[in-house]
Amino acid sequence: MKVEQGQSALLTGGGGGIGRALAVALAGRGVRLTILDLNIAHGEETVRLVEEEHAKISYKPIDSPSAIFIRCDVANSDELAAAYARHHDVFGRLHICINNAGVFSTNAFYEDKSWRKMIDVNLTAVIESTSNAIQAMKGQGGLILNIASSAAFMPIDLFAVYCSSKAGVAMFTRSLAHLGMGIRVNAICPEFVNTPLLVALPPLLKDYIEENVGYVEMEKVVTAAFSALDDESMTGECLWVSTHRPTQIWPDEETKRKQQAVTKDGTPFAGL
Repeated sequence: MKVEQGQSALLTGGGGGIGRALAVALAGRGVRLTILDLNIAHGEETVRLVEEEHAKISYKPIDSPSAIFIRCDVANSDELAAAYARHHDVFGRLHICINNAGVFSTNAFYEDKSWRKMIDVNLTAVIESTSNAIQAMKGQGGLILNIASSAAFMPIDLFAVYCSSKAGVAMFTRSLAHLGMGIRVNAICPEFVNTPLLVALPPLLKDYIEENVGYVEMEKVVTAAFSALDDESMTGECLWVSTHRPTQIWPDEETKRKQQAVTKDGTPFAGL
């Protein structure tokens, strides 16, 4: 399966940043959307942009709206399950799930308990949402895209818990390479993207990143996402979206071989 007109998608964290950019790009391909976010005004604005994008391509769904917004705390299992149920009521089948919602904090984890929220939203909710998506897609197939981060494989002392949460998303995604059921699960791992998430960064750190590292262009992030969604041979992969280098699969095949466990007779352990 790949992205096609008439499909429907559920997207978490769709009120801005990468989530909104992906929502608009999907709408440009004729996809109908359920937008989840905590911020009502931002989520409803994304719905408006989706409707506008559908109008640009002269696409008007016959039996459903172009998009709906649901205020949802993805870390709340009941709210997330209700959002999936609402999507089914409005759109019927779920073709695409994009787990984008994320939070960030620079508070030292040993001095502040806010780190738990990063785990709850960035990792646990991704697993919960993927579980809901698989249940909805079973027997029909579908596409699941997790928005991780290059922080998944680049340790940063200031962001220890954030890095850990995104590393969990990356390994969770890779572990679903052989999920089957016609469902493909992939992830993109962008470096710094100038989104509202970075509001939590101290101004001096933001200035340092802008002057010395730079930001990934949103267009490059969207292109990587659609590479994962449209490449029907890609499953269980993480795409590293770099600021200054071409997008590439991480880890590469040589690194995967080096990291692979072996059996007693020395042959590669292929899993259970």
